[in-house]
Amino acid sequence: MDFFALTMVLLGLVGLALSLRPAYDICAYSQFSSKGWLALLMMIVLFVIGYFSYLSLLLQHQDRVNFIEVIVAGIFLAGGWFVFLVTNLSKQTIENLDDILQQKAHQASHDILTGLPNRQQFYQQLDSAIARKPDSFYCMMLDIDNFKMINNTFGHVEGDKVLQVVADRINQTVPSDGVIARIGGDQFALIVPDIEARNITVVAKEIEQALLVDIPCSGHMIVVGVSIGISKYPDNAQDRKTLMKTADNAMYHAKEHDIAHHYYQAELQSSQYASFTADPHGRRF
Repeated sequence: MDFFALTMVLLGLVGLALSLRPAYDICAYSQFSSKGWLALLMMIVLFVIGYFSYLSLLLQHQDRVNFIEVIVAGIFLAGGWFVFLVTNLSKQTIENLDDILQQKAHQASHDILTGLPNRQQFYQQLDSAIARKPDSFYCMMLDIDNFKMINNTFGHVEGDKVLQVVADRINQTVPSDGVIARIGGDQFALIVPDIEARNITVVAKEIEQALLVDIPCSGHMIVVGVSIGISKYPDNAQDRKTLMKTADNAMYHAKEHDIAHHYYQAELQSSQYASFTADPHGRRF
């Protein structure tokens, strides 16, 4: 009977020991940690001490272990593994909740179709870039030429596939320290830091060349063109709204004059392009 009691307490102690790690991991989750979980971790430590104390007691009079002490040992066994189950299931639940929260946060800041940052995320990135007050950087607005014709000819499903290819190619072309976002419809926006070794014209031309490669669409191979407007901080604007507007004006100038890219110039501010705006779905009016 004494060996049976000792074995049960030892097994319960193993369960407690195995529950220490998940309990600690739960406390390490900053968004889920609370004083309750910390208290549970401290109690597990106290339980471990209590188990060792009870083991010591059993060893001192193992030849006189009675039925009540065996029952207590059984409770110790069940209690140790109960704590193990509670901590491990709680950790698994918290990890699942954390994954869901991360997915929702990603969905809130990224475009579902292309996986790129969305308009709101681009606003935040642009505001952050301005807040750092760098010497300069570029804001680029890109619009796919005649994309409405692709949708009308091949359907929106094929049009979405074309947009995914376009987004991937632009993303691969943009410098690693740049930011690309889909801000609506067939329109993309970029932030490109200005460094001495980089020529923004080269960046624009690389994007143009990447999109000149055939794209499969409903059994056909098509080529899409792009109109790019380029605005520079702080030369052309010093706030987010004006910077995007000047880049948008330059993009419209490029589109209207059938040129691939165009730098913003002050005279565009008073031209017809200054009256154009875009809604969240990329439509202009």
